Amino acid sequence: MADHIAIRKYSRELILATFEKREPYAIPEGMTIEDVFDIGIKGQMQYLIMNSMLKISEGTEEYQFIKGTLAQSTFRTFVQMMSAREITKAFEENGIRHQILKGAVTKTIYPSPEMREMSDIDLVVYDESLDKAAEVMEKLGFKNNGLIKHHMIFTKDPGVLVEVHWTLFDQNADKAQHLYFKDLRANLAVGKKYTYEFSKEDFYVYMIAHMAKHFFETGCGIRNLLDIYIYIGKYGDELDEAYLEKELSKCGILDFEKNMRELAFIWMEDRDCSQFYENLFAYMVDSGIYGKTENGVWSQLAKETADCNNSIKLHYYFPSMKFMVEKYKWLEKAPFLLPLAWIIRGVSGVCNKKSRDHRKQIENADDEKVKVMLDMYHRLNLNFRR
Repeated sequence: MADHIAIRKYSRELILATFEKREPYAIPEGMTIEDVFDIGIKGQMQYLIMNSMLKISEGTEEYQFIKGTLAQSTFRTFVQMMSAREITKAFEENGIRHQILKGAVTKTIYPSPEMREMSDIDLVVYDESLDKAAEVMEKLGFKNNGLIKHHMIFTKDPGVLVEVHWTLFDQNADKAQHLYFKDLRANLAVGKKYTYEFSKEDFYVYMIAHMAKHFFETGCGIRNLLDIYIYIGKYGDELDEAYLEKELSKCGILDFEKNMRELAFIWMEDRDCSQFYENLFAYMVDSGIYGKTENGVWSQLAKETADCNNSIKLHYYFPSMKFMVEKYKWLEKAPFLLPLAWIIRGVSGVCNKKSRDHRKQIENADDEKVKVMLDMYHRLNLNFRR
């Protein structure tokens, strides 16, 4: 894999070439076409990357693959956008209070919707309309795949996936943000009775909150940075920055937003940056779009440690009471049972793949990696609590 500075500079070039409808410069020395494909596919930026590559790949053996990827991406966007419109129309007609979320909205902010990939259509249903929403979805030809965490899953050929949520933020991710978004912050869309939408500021806060959730739990990819860059580029002059700062602070994600916004502009405007931002960009490239399970250990250790000291493994194997009580609520009434909770955690960890992945990260990390990772999470200051 090419070095991350080369990835940062050439991915920028390919994205801008797609936006500007021009031919990009050739793949730089030390980088391969496989590296480029990896950036696009892992980062879920297939169209943005492949569209530019098509212009410089004619006559090569990769040309048909690139052309096919573009066709699939364009078709998927067409089907997703048609499905989103069909669902929201049916919900409006059936009196179901709802709101389209995340990618289906972000797509409309890009110069063209196919430039912004999305895995699924997310929407939230307000009040007690879930059963009615399920009935409407089934009448539209969607298969109900049941409940998972805080949403229902629906699927429909050709490859449409819909998540119908009943809460905007999972309480198992962060209690403060769950309570923040539990209040109705959306307004009725113009001319609608049951279709809601965020203000520009509130959509941005929710976009950052969703990104922060992924980053805290498993890391997240660089496409999130591009979403920030595009959003600020389009609406920056209209946004109430004082309101944003106040609301982001309430959610505990102000430091996270400031650093991610800075990194987004470092990347897309090719600015010089400190080693911290180089490390952060590299981490996000390696994380892929939704992160890696094993990355979750760093956010938890950052909550436990004030600095990168030598007792990192001790903190991992014997977490503090403050940390343990989030998972074992009974410790609040019986703090003297903390040693027992450590034993229970250790035994259950042996049987849990995520815990085994976390342990492997700790065991294999050298002092320099520990220092880099904890410094990163400390500076982003994500202190999620269940």
